[in-house]
Amino acid sequence: MSIDPMSVWANMQLKVWPERYWMLQLGDASASYAASVFVSSDDRYSCLIRDQAGVSAIVQEKAYELLKSEVTVRECFGPFRVVSTDGDLPFDVIGFLRPVLEFLNDEGIKAGPQCGAVFDHLFVYERDVDRAYTLLEDFIRKAREGQ
Repeated sequence: MSIDPMSVWANMQLKVWPERYWMLQLGDASASYAASVFVSSDDRYSCLIRDQAGVSAIVQEKAYELLKSEVTVRECFGPFRVVSTDGDLPFDVIGFLRPVLEFLNDEGIKAGPQCGAVFDHLFVYERDVDRAYTLLEDFIRKAREGQ
């Protein structure tokens, strides 16, 4: 039996990470150095992805400054703030982020998703984070009312 994503949202809390974040496109050769920078960011959100385009790193501003001084940054996007789920999120819930992404996108807010094993995360441009947070809180309130 599938889990209703809206019932999960009805019981969800949010966490907004206080730091500014940047999404960087790096060359493959930068992967080892980028991974070592994560050690200095152990109390902050960070993500390292290797795919067909090379290496992408999502790091807080201090780590970004360190990386750009040591490796070639092909492209840089940001600044972002990270809004994370902070509640019970069953791993096998299907379509959990879809209604929130559609809702934010319909409001003109770009939200880049990143899923972890326990929590999901949305990257929102810093200029939009207060509005996004208010909209997400309203979304959760409506999910609670719909139960």
